[in-house]
Amino acid sequence: MSTHKQVMPKQLTKLQSKQQLVIQSSQSGFTIIESLLAMMVITILMVGLAPIIALSVATRVQARRVELGAEAAKTYIDGVRSGIIPDPEISTTALSDVGAPPAGNLTCDDNAECTAPANNLYCIDGDGNKICTSNSTTDMIVQGSGFSPVAITDADDGYSLGVRVYRADAFQEQALETSSDLDSNKALTFTGGLGKRKAPLVEITTEITTAKTNMNDFRRRFPNLPNTN
Repeated sequence: MSTHKQVMPKQLTKLQSKQQLVIQSSQSGFTIIESLLAMMVITILMVGLAPIIALSVATRVQARRVELGAEAAKTYIDGVRSGIIPDPEISTTALSDVGAPPAGNLTCDDNAECTAPANNLYCIDGDGNKICTSNSTTDMIVQGSGFSPVAITDADDGYSLGVRVYRADAFQEQALETSSDLDSNKALTFTGGLGKRKAPLVEITTEITTAKTNMNDFRRRFPNLPNTN
């Protein structure tokens, strides 16, 4: 009896050790091959998703640029209406027929008319250095164009103000474009990734009138207006 009592604890200890080995082996980690396969799968997924992520980021950047362009256009229009910004040259040529400004180095002070590379350009400083430069991605250049179907000599008669807003760095291009130049690719300016740098971010037409603008001025510009007299 005493011999039997001494053997049983030893056998029980061996059995418990075997069970622990089985449990430990079942809980072992990934092998090197399994880890490599997992890395390959992740790499393939990332390669497939990378273009989508890049396009999404680029589209968000372009959307922000369009937003800044719209703010620049509003600033320019408000400035013209209040008289802070001089009226652009007024002609019988509508904005759709006005060509894009020439490319070249910009000579523009903060919130002021540019003296180069063309007339009717206005600087909206976006990076806070008090000038607009052709290597800036945040400065905006506004192209203003006045239109009246009949020739006028006084801006107080009222006119249509056409506004195009370009990125300042677009003037590094050999030739800028208008929205009409884009044809079927027009949507690329606004939604296609980073868009076309040499195309306008925003193009707007609005009416400019003053306290001196009267009904006769409107009738000269819009001869089809109904007579309310």
